[in-house]
Amino acid sequence: MAKGSEVLVRVISGSLNDVAPGLKDVLEAHLRVTLHRGLEIAYEDPKAFKGAVEKLFGEYSARLLELIILQRLKAQFGWLDGPSTLEEAVERVRRIYGE
Repeated sequence: MAKGSEVLVRVISGSLNDVAPGLKDVLEAHLRVTLHRGLEIAYEDPKAFKGAVEKLFGEYSARLLELIILQRLKAQFGWLDGPSTLEEAVERVRRIYGE
């Protein structure tokens, strides 16, 4: 797994645990059934990840989770002008790690 992917998976896991313990297991099971991948799909294909989250939790809850993830990434990397979407965040992380 690429370094950027590892960082993003840790951030997503932490965000899910902040929202509700056990939520990570539910989302991972859903991702494995629907996309045949785990949380790493968020780095590989953020749009597919967001679509799967939206299918499971609904549009507003999916966006809320995305915002929580973005806030954690901003804090972790010290971004003052943080990205507004997961896709933008993944591109930034890829640039940081040269991936």
